[in-house]
Amino acid sequence: MAFKPKRPTTRHSTAPISPIPVGTRRKTELLEVTVVDEYRRANGVYELCQKMMTRPEPGKAYHILTGGNVDMLSHLQWLMLHWKKIRRVFVTAFVMSGVEIQKCREWLQDGTLGTLEVMLGDLFSRQYKVEWQELCRMYAKGLIKNIFTSRIHAKIMLIEAEDGTKIVIESSANCNMNPRIEQSCVTVNSDLFDFYDVYLHEVLNDEEARFAESEAKKLIEQNGTEADTTTDERSAVERQD
Repeated sequence: MAFKPKRPTTRHSTAPISPIPVGTRRKTELLEVTVVDEYRRANGVYELCQKMMTRPEPGKAYHILTGGNVDMLSHLQWLMLHWKKIRRVFVTAFVMSGVEIQKCREWLQDGTLGTLEVMLGDLFSRQYKVEWQELCRMYAKGLIKNIFTSRIHAKIMLIEAEDGTKIVIESSANCNMNPRIEQSCVTVNSDLFDFYDVYLHEVLNDEEARFAESEAKKLIEQNGTEADTTTDERSAVERQD
């Protein structure tokens, strides 16, 4: 099933669904999601609902083509209309905007979303410092189960509903609004979910090992010894570099 794409909104448009202009980087903490931001996502969810109001069926793949107003989180919010509570989500993307981060925090705090794991591009922590710091704070508070950066450009969202239904979203869109024609595929399939789940956790574990090795080298350089440098707990803030 494919959506008929609408013409993408231009970068300089003042329409409510237009994104932040290119080159703009948030330098202050995002305290709350604005009405305009909520409207942007509601518009994306509405576009999805226009084509399919029924719950996605197991064993089927739904191919979606949009004009840029449907991001990764719009898909998740659309699925939440059919599954009121989501047990866990693992999302990989190159970037994730502050609006998406705040929305996930709301869902985690009110119990709509159980656990969240995030893997973002290797440049994210340097180019989106405020957003990265917010994710680190959420990790330190226990809201996020895992957060790492990696040399990853794949946009995948693994969603496990409360009833055990496993859904995979493969998308060209990041976790931010982007006025370009984007494609995605929503598949309700446990085997595909498990395949991605195992592979991505192997990547995540590898990044954990790289981080531990990097921290050990730092301590060795500082102390001039190869004494035990392991720790039971490392704060998420230490991962910013």
